[in-house]
Amino acid sequence: MPTPIPPSWDLPAELRERFGTRAGRQRTMFADGHLVIVLHAVPDPAEPDVRHGHLFWRRPDGTWQSSGSAATSIALLRAHVESYDAAADELEALVDRATCADDWFAILGAAAPLMRSARNMSKALQAARELVPGDRELIGVRDQAQEIERAAELLHAHGRDGLDFTVARNSEESARNSQHVIDAGHRLNLITAMFLPITALGSLLGINLVHGFERWHQPYTFWVVAALAFTLGLVVRGSLPKPQRPTS
Repeated sequence: MPTPIPPSWDLPAELRERFGTRAGRQRTMFADGHLVIVLHAVPDPAEPDVRHGHLFWRRPDGTWQSSGSAATSIALLRAHVESYDAAADELEALVDRATCADDWFAILGAAAPLMRSARNMSKALQAARELVPGDRELIGVRDQAQEIERAAELLHAHGRDGLDFTVARNSEESARNSQHVIDAGHRLNLITAMFLPITALGSLLGINLVHGFERWHQPYTFWVVAALAFTLGLVVRGSLPKPQRPTS
């Protein structure tokens, strides 16, 4: 049966029996002085449900080894934790550039799995530190993981607050635009109510008074009157309330 444990690792049978065909969740195991830490790589926002496990083995003599590498120091474990730090820095840069709801939603989509993985990584390293209390380098890695966990939580909270603020701001702008439509409609209704009676009576009775303009400088009189009517329309339009400019 396939196993995530490298074939060159000489682990106690008690530890080998605790693995299936996959690395499983992030955790720490200890037996006969052998410490095994199972951690996950930084989650990919495009595949939030996929987790790639990495195993780190501390021998009783204090030397370390990582799956996929022949190095015998804790540097690989430290580099694994620092990859989360780099991912948090990239996400923070996205937060600084976010301007719309789509940006904040994308940030939340990336921050949520990063926060969960960072939290579980921190718990696994805390358990390892308690099992091997005298390893000062492991304590330093644990402290760094806890800082990253806090940073990921802040980024997730910032993304949620940014999205809530954007939604609230857009709601306010929609309310102002709706009020503008109401005010403009009210003024137009007043103008319509003012001229409706004379318009209705003129249409009903077919009133066509002799005003002296019928043959006066034809056809220029018609165009002058039309221009005055359009000018009056522009004046009425200018008197209507202006829509609010969207805030940035």
